[in-house]
Amino acid sequence: MRELVYATLFAACAALAGCGAGAGDLVPATGTVTVDDKPGAGAVVEFVPKPGTPGNGGTAVADESGRYEMATPQGKKGLAPGEYKVVLSFRRNADGSAPDPNVPPIESGATERLPKKYSDREATELKATVAAGGGPHDFAVRTTGKKK
Repeated sequence: MRELVYATLFAACAALAGCGAGAGDLVPATGTVTVDDKPGAGAVVEFVPKPGTPGNGGTAVADESGRYEMATPQGKKGLAPGEYKVVLSFRRNADGSAPDPNVPPIESGATERLPKKYSDREATELKATVAAGGGPHDFAVRTTGKKK
């Protein structure tokens, strides 16, 4: 009887471990972020899977040119094909400089510069479809509704 319980538990654990997108199911998901027509250096990009899309989504930080490359929470490059909500965060210090990446956000003086329609997980209007072949997803956003 004990062996049956252990075998059942082992099978359940193995099945759960196999759920979601595996490394073979990931495709490249890259792009650029511009903020007020300038490279969005340091912008945090998050792809949140919509219902029916496998996996846990992913995040990336845009480099100095605004380019990003998505990675899963497990650190694997790429995302599972499917539909995603996209959340962008562009936190800056009062002088406009990027916050120190070694300081936790709650301890830094930096504030979110993007409107909630981009930066709030529930209110974002941004979306992306990651195709089976991968491909770029570029986002041009503004800190305000007015052109500078």
